[in-house]
Amino acid sequence: MKIEKANKKDLKKIAKIMRTEFAKPPFKHESSLNAVLKSLSFYMGIGKIYIAQIERKIVGVVVFKEEQFWEGVVILIEDLVVDEKFKKENIEKELLEFVESYAKKRKAKLIDFITNRKSDAIKFYQKRGYKIKKDRMIMEKQL
Repeated sequence: MKIEKANKKDLKKIAKIMRTEFAKPPFKHESSLNAVLKSLSFYMGIGKIYIAQIERKIVGVVVFKEEQFWEGVVILIEDLVVDEKFKKENIEKELLEFVESYAKKRKAKLIDFITNRKSDAIKFYQKRGYKIKKDRMIMEKQL
């Protein structure tokens, strides 16, 4: 498996994986391919997109950005997605370790992300030392 920075020609393949995986429970996101591509293009401009490949096939992706908070540099993971067919290959773990290594090089103070409360990924992250923040919540307003 190889992790490398995504380029514009990878975006359509990445978008298809993301759309497929996020359409499944508990997320159930129903977005058009164009909407996902628009989001990926946006993040390519303000953040980082890295892909995991096996035999030149994109099988996973991590999208993250760096922010400057009062406490210092913080890495915000926007998405970490692996094609269902490759879930048993430890790709999620390797992508997460890649982000952690990046964060350490940037002297980041912490890594934050948001996921669905019912996501199976919560156990995955907790095994790797991530904790649910009890003092924070997401607030949202539909427009």
